Amino acid sequence: MQHMIDRQQFEFLFCKFAKVPAVSDNDVIFGGGINLSSIGFTEFIMELEEVIGRDIDIDDLDASVRTVGQLYARLNTG
Repeated sequence: MQHMIDRQQFEFLFCKFAKVPAVSDNDVIFGGGINLSSIGFTEFIMELEEVIGRDIDIDDLDASVRTVGQLYARLNTG
């Protein structure tokens, strides 16, 4: 059984790579929202893997994941 990802760690790293001061659950990740680049997103996932000590299958993070809250929820399921 996997452990929940610490919300503060998640938000800190996300903000770092998105270059924003803060995020909320309803913030859209790509496009008209935060507009995180695909490279920034990949780097965020790679650093998050290091912090939490487990692999994240980036292919599981499909287009249905649109907001920060959805991403956090998806990363904590499975």
